[in-house]
Amino acid sequence: MNLKEKKKKELYEEVRELYYNKGLSAQALGDRSGRTSRTIYRWLKKARQEESEMIPTVRKKSKRAKKYPHEIFTRIRQLKEAIPQRSAPMIERTLQLEFKEKSPSLSTIQKFLREEGLVYKSREQKQGYKKFQREKPNELWQVDIAGVQTVGHLRQVYLIAFIDDCSRFVVAAEYFRTQKGTNVFKVLRDAICSHGRPNQILADRGTQFWNALGELGTKYSKLLESLDIEPIYARAYHPETKGKLERWFKTVIQMFLVEARPFVKERPKYSLAEFNEKFKEWVEWYNTKKPHSSLPDRTNPNTIYYDRENRIYRPLQVKVNWDKWLQESEERKVNKCNKISYKAQKFEVPPGYMRAKVVVIEYDNKIEIYHNDKLLITHPYNVSIKIKKEDVQKRRVRKNGLISYKGKEYSIDYKLGGKTVEVQENNQGRNLLVYLDDILIKTIDL
Repeated sequence: MNLKEKKKKELYEEVRELYYNKGLSAQALGDRSGRTSRTIYRWLKKARQEESEMIPTVRKKSKRAKKYPHEIFTRIRQLKEAIPQRSAPMIERTLQLEFKEKSPSLSTIQKFLREEGLVYKSREQKQGYKKFQREKPNELWQVDIAGVQTVGHLRQVYLIAFIDDCSRFVVAAEYFRTQKGTNVFKVLRDAICSHGRPNQILADRGTQFWNALGELGTKYSKLLESLDIEPIYARAYHPETKGKLERWFKTVIQMFLVEARPFVKERPKYSLAEFNEKFKEWVEWYNTKKPHSSLPDRTNPNTIYYDRENRIYRPLQVKVNWDKWLQESEERKVNKCNKISYKAQKFEVPPGYMRAKVVVIEYDNKIEIYHNDKLLITHPYNVSIKIKKEDVQKRRVRKNGLISYKGKEYSIDYKLGGKTVEVQENNQGRNLLVYLDDILIKTIDL
């Protein structure tokens, strides 16, 4: 009998003695030992069996029910041995795609991995931290930029993400070539246009959010002020304050990048835009399908975010000139062909400015070229707010300022009579977003 079995036997005997000799009830014994009454009765039964047989009880290893074909468990082993860090939820997702109706449950996969000794154990030392959590969705978002990640021929990329503190719902996330502040604004714009404005946003003291001299009044804080969002900041050199988002970044590495890196390696022409589309599909799965151990009943973030009754929802009341916040400026020299080079592209400049230095201001969907504060020309450059094309519908505004949508009429603005707007449902069909030239002009309650 080893030490563990000996301690178990002594524990069973102690419970038996207190139950029969002292007359303590199973409920009282459970409260005393931190167990349930059902567990106490099970211990009493074990003690009686050991006393009658005079041999230690050997726990028989339960046999796994042969509910699924053998090739499924062979595939589980292959997936785990190929990448030891691959988690059970990611294996479940792969099996659902390969076997569909025959795919085993998450608990079955976890049990098989434990029985076969295939559980990956991290060597990192765990420490305790003080936890906090807001009560309402959209009461607080966390924002951060993950450390540089290398993905095949895409090389170094940076992940910028916003996560809801209450539900762990990822409201927006995207990979970029750089970690400059305007990229943070792009992700923030997408988050707000899709999910409304939070009350507060928690950030660290990186240069994208905090003045280098430790003062407020940055472009980031001014943008939040205009949106009626309170910026709050973590203590310096204390990433644990944004622990939920930091933990999610680790999940991205363990569950997304571990699959995405081999996928990109096999596709040398894969672009960053295509990589982001694949990443958005994974984020959708994370929000809606993956159980979260920190949420009630291990539910998914989407359920808490949308179904909680006290959720805060503050859509934009007026359109926002995002160009003002997303613009960047750089200096360029006009060549003898009256062209400039800007980010691997050629742009024409009106004649008469050969060898002159001009200022290029980049917006989200265009660039403007200036010389001595005079606007010379405007060129289309990029795509504005990324809206899923399959969810967008076009509507023509009537002279009275109304549009029709699903058999009902909604007022937009009579001044826009004759123009065509794009509409998209949002907030799980509760609202209708109206865009004109890729700019949000109105949010309608459906």
